[in-house]
Amino acid sequence: MRLPYRLVGSFKGLLFVLAVAIVLAVMVYTERMVSELRESSRRYLTLKVERFRMLIMQDDDAALNEYLSEMAAKDFPLIVADSSGAPTSWSGLPDLDRLPEEAALIRARDYQREWLFRGNEPVLIEVPEYGLTYYFYYGDSPQIRRLRMMPWIEMAVVGGLILIGYLGFQNIRRSEERSVWVGMARETAHQLGTPLTSLLGWVELLKERPDDPAVQEEILRDLGRLGTVADRFNRIGSRAPLSLEPLGPIVDEAAGYIRRRLPQSGEGSVQIDIRLPEQLTARVNPILFGWVMENLLKNGVEAMRGRGGRVEVRGGSRGRKVALEVVDDGCGIHRREWRNVFRPGYTTKERGWGLGLSLARRIIEDAHRGRIFVVNSSPERGTQIRVQLPA
Repeated sequence: MRLPYRLVGSFKGLLFVLAVAIVLAVMVYTERMVSELRESSRRYLTLKVERFRMLIMQDDDAALNEYLSEMAAKDFPLIVADSSGAPTSWSGLPDLDRLPEEAALIRARDYQREWLFRGNEPVLIEVPEYGLTYYFYYGDSPQIRRLRMMPWIEMAVVGGLILIGYLGFQNIRRSEERSVWVGMARETAHQLGTPLTSLLGWVELLKERPDDPAVQEEILRDLGRLGTVADRFNRIGSRAPLSLEPLGPIVDEAAGYIRRRLPQSGEGSVQIDIRLPEQLTARVNPILFGWVMENLLKNGVEAMRGRGGRVEVRGGSRGRKVALEVVDDGCGIHRREWRNVFRPGYTTKERGWGLGLSLARRIIEDAHRGRIFVVNSSPERGTQIRVQLPA
């Protein structure tokens, strides 16, 4: 369903809030996993420490030193400190091995404070028989460090997608705005140009036959047409008053306007048939609804592409709905293009500007709270478009 323009901003805001919520949810879930992995690391280290205690009790210094050098090196970095907290040895920290002794001890102290800040409390081991106390400070494993980076990576990815989506949306919107403005300008020129051209012809004829009532009647008709065109454009974007109206006369008037501009004989002749019940009524704005019917009929006629054919308007009521259908046997469109025909700027005509059906949809959906859609269409088999209104 097409969103009204006033809701587009809210929709973008909703997408942004949803993206932020997803990132926050991932961060919370990641922190939970990190906490569980840290707890698992602590249990694993506790077992290692118990093994370390047993080696101390066995007085096997060689095995003790070898075990200490390998202890947790592949799992997480480790610093062993004495009872005062001063580092005595470490494992899994190759950068410390490359430093001088004093610098290595200072850097080890920094690691201890960093790990404590992250919540990794040291594991204590006491050997009363030897009067020994050790603190085992440990950092996060490589898996935990990579896991902690995930939310930031995801945040960057989501932010990039939001930026790309925003730029894409802005580009599409600007393109549609350009199409609408260009199309509206051309539609205005077309709507005004037809009666103006006709008026120029009648004025020249009036010079030859100043008292001919038929000429005067045609001039008045074209002037009325100019007033109708001006009224139509004046009502776009404003709240149009609706009233209960018979639809037959509105459709007949639109069909009459189109018929006067059709070839009446030969290969390119097009027949327009109106098949509406006399009692068919709906709440409409006659001026805007007549504009919709003109656009639909004109589209149906142009779909013949000069080879002639028939355009039919039929309708009826069902329950609380009134439906009108404009059916032609013209060139038709592919199924995948059904939704696109109502987009501003979309057209299959060489000299079209793709605004007629877009205006029709705007008028039906926004002004009349109805629907307009393609019921059926296929190449070279014609098109069936339905307008649905509240009864």
